[in-house]
Amino acid sequence: MNKQMIPNYSQLLSNGFMVNKMIESKLVFQFIKNFKNKFIPVDLIRIGSEHDGGYLVPNFMHQISRCFSPGVSNIIDFEKQLSDDFDIKSHLLDASINELPFLNKNFIFEKKFLGITNNDLIITLKNWMKNNSATEDNDLLLQMDIEGSEYEILVFEAIETLKRFSCMVIEFHCFDKLFDPYFFKMVSGIFEKIYSEFSICHVHPNNCCGIFSYGGVDVPRVFEVTFIRNDKIKDVKINDIIHLPHKYDRANLVYEPNIQMPIEWWKKN
Repeated sequence: MNKQMIPNYSQLLSNGFMVNKMIESKLVFQFIKNFKNKFIPVDLIRIGSEHDGGYLVPNFMHQISRCFSPGVSNIIDFEKQLSDDFDIKSHLLDASINELPFLNKNFIFEKKFLGITNNDLIITLKNWMKNNSATEDNDLLLQMDIEGSEYEILVFEAIETLKRFSCMVIEFHCFDKLFDPYFFKMVSGIFEKIYSEFSICHVHPNNCCGIFSYGGVDVPRVFEVTFIRNDKIKDVKINDIIHLPHKYDRANLVYEPNIQMPIEWWKKN
């Protein structure tokens, strides 16, 4: 799991900043139903390492011009394979490290955090993209694992910015807080924003943190979601039913028990 060591929503939650009351299960069931309804089967490939740092993406990487990858730490296998197999340039962002674990002709590194303002330490996604890609370039890829800071980014950035990505791979943290009314409202708004331009083509629970159960609902505490922009679906859609775990899925942590995505999130009647 990549690190972005700045104050984030997950830290506020763990420190008890949120109101300690639960929303009704039926609202969470509706959220999960919407998630499942936006899930479509597409042709997927695995990019990156065999375990943590590897992700499933639609099989159109030859169409991708650039990857934006905030939160580097010491794992850049995903970006290395994009370079080796598809000659894709990756823009990497992380102020917690001084340099990348290794160099590559297609890596462009900046020592900053992704955030909701612009200064010497922090840059917004919109400005980062503006500085490194042509405004008419809509074949970008986002790979974001920033330890809870994804929420402030996805609330702050407009859909006009996000829809420049053909594909987004985002790891969501602290989802065991889905019954918290404030977290639920925030997450519902984020997903509805994304749904206006994207569908879900893969989901994989990270076995770092297990499953949270409440009110008859099972929720992975941490999971990765691959989104595909709707106009790209025609290029990779397959006539198949969704199968999870996917044949290319692997456990993030080899020394922890594997877990599976609860079927109510993806299995259709």
